[in-house]
Amino acid sequence: MNTRKTLVLLFSIVFLLSMSALIGCEEAEEIIEEEPEEEVDEPEEEAVEEEPLEDISIDIIVGFGAGGSNDLTARYMADHLSAYGITANVVNMPGGMSTEAAYHVAGQDPDANMFFWGHTGPLLFEPAAGDRGYTIDYFEPVAVLAAPTFCIGARPGAPWGDDFEALVEYIKDNPGEVTFGGQGEGNVRHYAVEQILPPDELDYTFVGLEGGADVAMNLQGEHVDVGHLSLAAASPLVADGELWAVVNTNPLTERVDLMPEVPNVSEYGIPEGQEPHPIGLWAVTGTDPALIERLTDAIKEIAENPALQESYKEMGVVAHYLGPDEAWEFYMNVNENVVPDYMEWLEAYIAEGN
Repeated sequence: MNTRKTLVLLFSIVFLLSMSALIGCEEAEEIIEEEPEEEVDEPEEEAVEEEPLEDISIDIIVGFGAGGSNDLTARYMADHLSAYGITANVVNMPGGMSTEAAYHVAGQDPDANMFFWGHTGPLLFEPAAGDRGYTIDYFEPVAVLAAPTFCIGARPGAPWGDDFEALVEYIKDNPGEVTFGGQGEGNVRHYAVEQILPPDELDYTFVGLEGGADVAMNLQGEHVDVGHLSLAAASPLVADGELWAVVNTNPLTERVDLMPEVPNVSEYGIPEGQEPHPIGLWAVTGTDPALIERLTDAIKEIAENPALQESYKEMGVVAHYLGPDEAWEFYMNVNENVVPDYMEWLEAYIAEGN
C-alpha cells in the first residue's frame, strides 16, 4: 500500500473517532433547568378602621309651640339624627313670632351645643322691622331641610271655585264684597298676601285673624271668603269638600306632593308671592366647625330618607336640602331683594294708621 494513502486513511479514522466521542459527550451532558423562584407573599396591609364618632347631645330650640309644622319638622329630623350618634333634644320656646327663641340661642356660648330651628321670619324680617337683640350675623347655617307650604284657600261653594284667575276677576267685578282672612296684620305673611292680591289694584277687605287654625274655622263657617293658611291645614278640609285650595306659595318647588293639583303663584307670573322661609338648623357663630360639618353631613343624608320625606309630605312640607353655602346665599338673596321691599310696605302700612 502506498504510504501516502495509508496516512490519509489513518487521519480519516482518527477524525471519525474524535467526532463520535464529542457527540457522545454532548448527548451524555445533563441539561439542568433552572427552577422557578418561589413567590414570597408580601404581608397584606391591615385596613385601618375609622373610629366611630363619639355620641353627642344637642338642643334644638323651636320658636313655636308643639304640634305645628315648625315643631314637627324639627322632631322628625331629630328622630333620624339618632342614627348618626346625635341625640337632639327639641325644646319649644314660643313667643314673638319665634324671635324669643332666636334671641335665647344668639346669647349662648358657642360650646353650648345649642341650635336654632328657624327661617327668614325671625332671622331677617323681624330684625329688619325693629331691634330684636340679634341679627342673622349672630348665627351661621348648618343646613336647610324643610320648606313649609302655605296656600290661599277659599270658602266652600265660592263662585270662583279653585280658579285663581276667576277669583281675581270676581274681586274686580265685585269691589268691596270679598273678605280675606289673614294670619295677623302687618307681618310678613300679610305682606305675602298683598304681593299676590295687591290692594291698590283689587278692592277687598283684609281681616287679621289669630293664625292658620282660626283662618280655617272662619273659612268653614263662611265668615271670610278667602284666607291664608298652611297647605297641611287645608288638605283634609279640601278632601272633605269644606274648602277650595286656590294656589300654593312654596318658594323651592312649584307643585307639592301633598296636593300636586294646586298651582304655584309663580305659574300666574307672581314669583314675588312665593313665601321665602325654608326652615334650617342654625348654629351660634363660632361653633366648632367639626360639629357643624358632622350635622351638615347627617342632614344631607336625612333629606334623602324616604321615611322623613313621607312624614314631611303629610304636612305639605318639602324635604329640600341646602348646604351651608347654599343656605346662606338663599337668605342673603332674600335679605337684599325682598326685605327692603317688605320694609317699604311695612312703613307705608304703619303710616296709614294701621
